[in-house]
Amino acid sequence: MPRTTPPRPIDVTAVLPELAAHARKTTRLHPRPGAPARTDSSIGGPLLWPAGEPWPTCTAPRMVRRSEPMDPALVIALQQAQAKREARQGARRGGRRSPEEFALLDRATVRRGTSFDLVHYTTHWYESEAHEKPNLLVPVAQLHARDVPTIAFPSGTDLLQVLWCPTDHQDLPGQPRFYGGPFVHLTWRRALDASSEIPFDIPSDVSSVPSSTPPQPRDTHDSYLPTPCVLHPEQVTEYQYADLLPDALRERLDVQDEQWEEETGFGYQYDLSIAPGCKAGGWASWHVTDPAPVNCRCGASMDLLLSFDSSEWDGGSKSWRPLEDSQANAVGACTPTGLTPGRCGELRIFICPVDPTHPHLLDIQ
Repeated sequence: MPRTTPPRPIDVTAVLPELAAHARKTTRLHPRPGAPARTDSSIGGPLLWPAGEPWPTCTAPRMVRRSEPMDPALVIALQQAQAKREARQGARRGGRRSPEEFALLDRATVRRGTSFDLVHYTTHWYESEAHEKPNLLVPVAQLHARDVPTIAFPSGTDLLQVLWCPTDHQDLPGQPRFYGGPFVHLTWRRALDASSEIPFDIPSDVSSVPSSTPPQPRDTHDSYLPTPCVLHPEQVTEYQYADLLPDALRERLDVQDEQWEEETGFGYQYDLSIAPGCKAGGWASWHVTDPAPVNCRCGASMDLLLSFDSSEWDGGSKSWRPLEDSQANAVGACTPTGLTPGRCGELRIFICPVDPTHPHLLDIQ
């Protein structure tokens, strides 16, 4: 079944014609759980893989979560401080933590980035740890050029394959300082060069997985393991993120946006500009952080290649829900891929418009 995005509730260019110069097409992938074939475009499906080509692996250290119970004496002191706070709250004298309580929590912060569980009185933190063996990457997406015309493929290629190491990483070489997520591997190739049904070539020192089955990494995180999905590609028009528009146009848009929201309940950010969900090409949203420059090592400003979103729509973006899914209110209907990067955020891959084979950059919002 195809998927159709409803027309936007407001034609923004009819009100602000200058926005037409900041329009860009994206391909909404509309993934839905299924059984994609090796020859299909898919998310989480099998890949066309040439005989004899080694399966990629990751050797970058992963981030692992550690925890330990708090010192018993500190637990007693925290419980006493909490009891005092609750007594003050009951006497209507305020319920905020006291300087004494904050000082106790500081004592529990023995490592950078420590978080607390004040129900079970444990501390948690992340630290870097090497894989015991090179970790096999998992197939995340396979996209034929015919299905994603919004991507500029390198000359001589018509198939993009995305694989990643399904664990968190920090300080990946070449990636932004604050990126924390999977190591991502991109392969551009000709489909005809990998069109035969062939076994995976797994390095003998990496895994004993039978060649007739997809590679299975040893180290995984559920949030990065996609459910196999068939795709229903659809091209739609997007408009640049508001804060990246020219100043004069952004100021006019801000005024108009207030009027739209007051009169219709629809706003530029969530309803009229950038589509949610998994998509190829188009504009990137910066709804969690301020917009950050994404520049290639060659100096070119990079374009959005792919966005792997945790949901295809949510309570704030229901206007993007496909017409065919208008009655899809079941839990999980809007989260077909099972991916939840960055605590239910979206992982974006950026590429160089001058040469797509230049190193890509990653970001999670």
